Amino acid sequence: MMKRLSALCAIAAAVLAAQSPTVPAPKFDVASIRPCGAGEKGSPSAPGSRGGSGGRFFKTSPGRLDVTCMSVRDLMINAFFQYQERPIHSTLGDPELIRGGPAWVTSDLYTIAAETADPVAKGPTAGPSPATKIMLGPLLQSLLEDRFQLKIHRDLEEIPTYSLTVAKSGFKLQPMKEGGCTPVDATKGPVKRPGPGEKPLCTLGVGTNGPNLTLNAGGATLTQLAGTLSANLDRPVIDKTGITGAFNIHLEFARDESTTAALPPGFRQREVAPSDVPPGPSIFTVLEQQLGLKLVPDKGPRGYIVIDHIERPSEN
Repeated sequence: MMKRLSALCAIAAAVLAAQSPTVPAPKFDVASIRPCGAGEKGSPSAPGSRGGSGGRFFKTSPGRLDVTCMSVRDLMINAFFQYQERPIHSTLGDPELIRGGPAWVTSDLYTIAAETADPVAKGPTAGPSPATKIMLGPLLQSLLEDRFQLKIHRDLEEIPTYSLTVAKSGFKLQPMKEGGCTPVDATKGPVKRPGPGEKPLCTLGVGTNGPNLTLNAGGATLTQLAGTLSANLDRPVIDKTGITGAFNIHLEFARDESTTAALPPGFRQREVAPSDVPPGPSIFTVLEQQLGLKLVPDKGPRGYIVIDHIERPSEN
């Protein structure tokens, strides 16, 4: 146990050292922050609101970020995780990803308009472009630190994990050849799903088919596969295969106690609609039979951040 804790401390020290700033953080030149107004689209009191996240969103344009009715916690998820390097073996849906702080960090909603002359942020913003990434990453992070007086620290803990390893039967996929998947450009409108025999899309995501979950990956590495499994299984998945290259993958597996994270909380208690599709095997069986991979219960570190101090911003 002492050796494992020492290893965690060493990892934590390396993470903190890697995250120490060496240059001044970029900042918005001007930013207006106000509470989400009553009846404003995305507010709990808006007509038709069901208390969900509908209407709460980011909008980026060259040099400008607009936020509509979002909580500080949601802002932090984007600023510190979605558009920055995530803590080790952490997923965005993890409720323990951000800890500490007053209740209003989750309950209060804010509308923000911010502008910058940063040359990168002034560039094209369609999709996850460099301009979008800098505004929703380091610039938003600086705004939280300056205007909300946010102070945090990062930490690690040991948790149950799965190790993704090669099964005794051997790995069963061949690396994808160059051009083996169709690139996706969401800026050109809806994406057409490939038909039978057509190249898969260069994407990686989880969907549903009757009572089952599906995982489709075009040109994905096994590390990326492990990351997607982490977001949809009951514990993080760590790629320990040592296999490089990109692969086209299609999996269909049953919903069970190990896959509850694959659905939003509001859907987890709902019964699956009747379907002619038969229930599939478990994700453990599918991985071994189709890919020659195995999920082995294990333990490993998980990163998270703690709010040490935060204040409500003054309106301007």
